[in-house]
Amino acid sequence: MSLIAPLSVPTIVTAPEVRAWLDLNAVASQSSYNDATIGSNIIAAVAYLEHKTGRFLADRGEVTWTIPGATMLRAQVAIPGFRTFTSVSWGGATLSVGYSAGVSASCWAVPDQLNSIYVALQFRAWRADSDRPWYLADSNWWDKALDSPFYPGNWGGGYAWTSMPDDLVIVGEVGYVAGSEPYDVRMAVRALAGFETLRPRSILADVAITPAGGILNYSRLPNEVVEFLADYKLGGEQVVSM
Repeated sequence: MSLIAPLSVPTIVTAPEVRAWLDLNAVASQSSYNDATIGSNIIAAVAYLEHKTGRFLADRGEVTWTIPGATMLRAQVAIPGFRTFTSVSWGGATLSVGYSAGVSASCWAVPDQLNSIYVALQFRAWRADSDRPWYLADSNWWDKALDSPFYPGNWGGGYAWTSMPDDLVIVGEVGYVAGSEPYDVRMAVRALAGFETLRPRSILADVAITPAGGILNYSRLPNEVVEFLADYKLGGEQVVSM
């Protein structure tokens, strides 16, 4: 993800929530795991999950995001989890965003499985092997001047689409509204923060021995985190609604 300005990583769960989930002492002063340690692990957990999924999870308000590299004028491009759009610029042209079929717009927002966060923008009809132009799929192609050689979707021709770096710039609000994150998002953050809180005791060998002689294995991430990454990770060039 590429932001115009660096941003701090907000938290999604609290230290007392992680402590309760791990069944640690409820009072921080009576625990070897203080709020500062757990709090830093929560921030690290959110940053890790966002990096691995390629999408914003925590509420950061309005940001300016530019695509790393170039869109290569693909029909559909993955974006890292916007909930609103203030402006969208593609190839130097300012576009209007549509949210449903049949709406007159320059591009359309594709939601995730919960229909609450947008994870892709579709700019034109999908290309099919035929001798008819792609823009004929839009009944308003004449009014929108989609046949113009100056329209970004036509630059480079049908089989040699290309574009300049940073050709997609979006201004809008990203992440889930604070306090309304899906439960599986909160669970993944809580599980990963808890895992990192307890892991130092196994830092040299990836295992820890309990007072009763049991073995705790820290060589792999918790299942809650592994399944979350598989479900929420955004793909490559043609991301579809999950």
